[in-house]
Amino acid sequence: MLTKKQLKELAKNYGMEVTVGDIPAVAAAKVALAYREMLERLEWVAAECPVCGQIDYLGHAPDCELAKLLKESEDEK
Repeated sequence: MLTKKQLKELAKNYGMEVTVGDIPAVAAAKVALAYREMLERLEWVAAECPVCGQIDYLGHAPDCELAKLLKESEDEK
């Protein structure tokens, strides 16, 4: 999985000739970034995670798939 930083670089630096399957890499990166931003906005809907049901001040459940997905795609420090 590419990090958010890697997706941003891909979206701005590669030409349309590079593809991911049949999709130009620029378009694929932009779509992936849009989906990631949507997941960030949904993370604490109504003060609880829509996946694990935990309340925001408690944090995600240890096995929460949304938390895992967002953590894996965070920008590298």
